[in-house]
Amino acid sequence: MRAALVAFVVLTSCASASSRPPAAAPATPSLITEGDHHLTVNGQNLAYHVHGHGPTCIVHPGGPGFQWSYARMPELEASLTLIYLEAIGSGASARLASPSEYTLTRYADELEGFRRAVGLDKACLLGHSHGGFVALRYALAHQDHLRALVLYDTSARVDAEFAGAIGDHAQEFFGKEPWFVDAVKAFAAEDSVETDDEMTALIPRELPLYFADWSHHADEYRARFAGLRVTAAPLHNHDPHPFDTRPELPKLYVPTLIVVGRRDCVTSVPFAEEIHRGVPGSELVVLEHSGHMGHIEEPAAFAAAVSRFVASHS
Repeated sequence: MRAALVAFVVLTSCASASSRPPAAAPATPSLITEGDHHLTVNGQNLAYHVHGHGPTCIVHPGGPGFQWSYARMPELEASLTLIYLEAIGSGASARLASPSEYTLTRYADELEGFRRAVGLDKACLLGHSHGGFVALRYALAHQDHLRALVLYDTSARVDAEFAGAIGDHAQEFFGKEPWFVDAVKAFAAEDSVETDDEMTALIPRELPLYFADWSHHADEYRARFAGLRVTAAPLHNHDPHPFDTRPELPKLYVPTLIVVGRRDCVTSVPFAEEIHRGVPGSELVVLEHSGHMGHIEEPAAFAAAVSRFVASHS
């Protein structure tokens, strides 16, 4: 791949100016301005929200099905223009006809269509949790259109070991926190939920599991999730293709930063380290006092790490 790239550069540099292809179109200014926006992508309406100043970075929230607002990163907006995408099936974006349509391939296709629609030739991409699964799948298919990749509290695979690790790490709270039993029951109830209202009602009960120290910050953290809506259908997608990108990670050449909370019981440190070992030249940042929501728990440290990395690749 590198040899072919070098040959291509030499050949094109020797070509006459008239034979060179036109430069890629810059981002369309009217589509990346502060505020709330909608675009039609692949025939579907996608909502997105732009906040901040500086180099642009697309943020793909997690869930799947979580409304974008939980992923708001005000501290990072001080140095970056963040484009918060509401993935298909969440928030104000369109719903698909069947839960079976919410596959990682579909999410990655929508993301690529969105990138083209807003006119970004090379984008920075930050994916959180399930959004990190999407970001990995996207990067492996479209890394020529990425200048930087941030994989935040996520994993390169979802399998029995991954699921077992969630339970093992959650046991850290067993017998220590009054909310533990109800939070675990709410987490387990997701499989039987059928409506958006039911799913939305579960989230306040689950929230403590996402944080390193919920009990001392409950009011603050709960306020960040006030009014959050969650759609149920994406959680029941049963993607026919197992998610395991480990064999492909060495193919990634886009600059990659992996961020994880030391006490994240959902996508724990070993899974971040696994990505770090697999992606050549990647960086790993561990937020020592965070769970699954480092941008809320340690906002200054999170913003400093991501801002530095993105700026160095802009």
